[in-house]
Amino acid sequence: MEHVHKCTSVLRHLIAAGEENCVPTAQKAIGDMLAVTPADQHKASLDRVRAVVEVHRAVASGPQLSLADTINDYIEKLMRALE
Repeated sequence: MEHVHKCTSVLRHLIAAGEENCVPTAQKAIGDMLAVTPADQHKASLDRVRAVVEVHRAVASGPQLSLADTINDYIEKLMRALE
């Protein structure tokens, strides 16, 4: 759970900044979390991260909204790969 918290902390900051050039940093934060999370917990961890991103997306606009959508798309891609 600590790894999910570290990941979401990074993502919250990035979404608040709303800079599209932050996408690689967001992807790295998610990848780092998955790297230290047991494989059988990947889906649950990604679900938790997606829920946090959704909370921030709901109040975002402009660049923040775009970045949140990009992060959600990336999470969805990872989730599909787990199936």
